[in-house]
Order: sequence, then structure tokens, then C-alpha cells
Amino acid sequence: MKTSRHQPMELGLCDSAREREVQQEIENFRKALISYPGHFARDPRLSFEEHLFSLAAQTNRQETAVRRPAALSRHLAAHA
Repeated sequence: MKTSRHQPMELGLCDSAREREVQQEIENFRKALISYPGHFARDPRLSFEEHLFSLAAQTNRQETAVRRPAALSRHLAAHA
């Protein structure tokens, strides 16, 4: 029986985009490790997982905010 194997390109992710994503995940984890003790001291109910996901969400919001103006500029330039 032939099995179907998905390659990154089939999933719409090129190697460089996947590498950037992995590097960002590693960086978020590193930041969470460094900053968690201080957050835990202020709020002992905060789990490491919640803290990590909070940092990841913050990073995603920042990336989206940076991409939007560039996309808008391209859109405006295309219709100029």
C-alpha cells in the first residue's frame, strides 16, 4: 500500500518560512524561561504554559502589526 507523505511545500510552507517559524518558537521559549520566575513571583497561579502562550500571542500580534502597513503600501502602490 502506498502511503502519502506530505512535504513542506505541499503544505504551503517553504523551507525558509518553516525555519523562521521554528526559530521564533525557540526564541519565545527562551524568553519564557528567562522571564517566568519574575512573573511567577507576582502571580503564582500563572503556569509556565500560560506564560509561554502569552509571549507567543504577543509576538504574533507584533508581527501582524508590522506586516499590515507593508501590505497596505503594496496595495496602494498597485492601484496608483
